Amino acid sequence: MKVVWPLILLCCVGGSASALDTQVNITTGQWPPYLDQAKQDQGCVAAVIRDVFALSDIKVRFLFMPWERAYQEGMKAAYIGSAYWYYSEQRSKDYIYTQHPLTEETARFYHHRDLAFTYTSYADLKPFRLLLNQGLTYPPSLLEAIETLEIKTSYATYTSKNVALILRNRADIMIMDEKSAKSYQQELPAEEAELLAAQAIPAFIQKGYLLINKHHSEYVELYNEGLKKLWADDDYVAQYRARCSRVFTD
Repeated sequence: MKVVWPLILLCCVGGSASALDTQVNITTGQWPPYLDQAKQDQGCVAAVIRDVFALSDIKVRFLFMPWERAYQEGMKAAYIGSAYWYYSEQRSKDYIYTQHPLTEETARFYHHRDLAFTYTSYADLKPFRLLLNQGLTYPPSLLEAIETLEIKTSYATYTSKNVALILRNRADIMIMDEKSAKSYQQELPAEEAELLAAQAIPAFIQKGYLLINKHHSEYVELYNEGLKKLWADDDYVAQYRARCSRVFTD
């Protein structure tokens, strides 16, 4: 017994000390300017998540992959979560939503400028082919309208392909956050970028959250408190708002 108890004690202490890793892995997908594999900081949302964990001396490694795969992989024990996602009831069952949103995004309908389309309600989509992306979150009201009105849809794996699919008439209308659409337009030659038109009335407005893997719930409070500290810094918030999104603290 004199030999066994010290060993048990050491095991317990070691397990407690390693509860939080010095580096964590988070799955994500391409969604500029918020998440951008081509940028040094990997996008403004990636930067703020990294800053949150840095307050606890934890490094973050982002793994970019198609959105549907990112969502599924993020539930595996190798990852502490997935960044970042709009709210849905199913996602709240699969993951733990963090307390405060990282973004508020205005999604619009985009199409070739020659398409005769004016959006006032989802019913206006009925004559057209709507392009969606696998793995992304869409409001229940839109999904219901697609089913009820029998709106034709097609799915793309990568959001980076959306604009090209629209301009090549592979689909009529796409939905995208206005800042993301602008980022993709800036990658095009000017004469092509001008061909993409946006509807004035938003398709919907959503907030995006970091999702924490239920196997790693120990990171929830750490993240929530860390983000709260960053949002208390007026200079940090001003820079984030200018580059990324407005901030929510309530």
